Amino acid sequence: MKRAALALLLAAAVTVGIQTFFNWQNSCPNYQGENSARMEGVEYVPNFKSGRAFAAGFDWDGETEEISVVIPDTVKFSGSSKSCRVTKLGGFFGRGVPCQFGPMLPIGNNEGQGPLDESTGDPELLENLRRRHPGAPEQDLRVRLYLGRYVSEIPLPAVCLLYQQREGEGILWRIIYQVDCDENNQTFYARDGKLYLRADEVPVTQLFCGED
Repeated sequence: MKRAALALLLAAAVTVGIQTFFNWQNSCPNYQGENSARMEGVEYVPNFKSGRAFAAGFDWDGETEEISVVIPDTVKFSGSSKSCRVTKLGGFFGRGVPCQFGPMLPIGNNEGQGPLDESTGDPELLENLRRRHPGAPEQDLRVRLYLGRYVSEIPLPAVCLLYQQREGEGILWRIIYQVDCDENNQTFYARDGKLYLRADEVPVTQLFCGED
């Protein structure tokens, strides 16, 4: 009986140790912002210890109203001989710095980001922006987003509201994602432009896909 109990304790300790190791590998400090790189209009932050990366955002000129963004299965960084699987949209890096997936305006664009929607398209946040910037025109940025087979997490809601200051005038942008997903993705699937969890077919709320 004692041997059986000891064996169970050892098995539990090994399991906890393995989980701790993998959690450490995928922890914030191992995602280093200084190693980030832009590839095909998307910025990625790598974790060379785990061989993973997250997509930090995508290039946008601040004017185009419809763009396509492709998140591949893997990306290759100059600082590593191996490819990294892209497993997240957005994430945390360094000492827990949050990074929401969303549009990245050109440097020197003089943009000003208003409150970002942390609950994926809450109308009250849009109303707050309207009150802060009365008279600002509103436009939609439609993002046709393709997700590769390894994307399995969206740790933070993707940016879906953006206030852009330009030439003395501001524009309120509502970012609407139309999603397609690799059929081999084990976590997500897409239907009619919306993203769902395979496990329970629940819509993924971290990507704003417009009102039903």
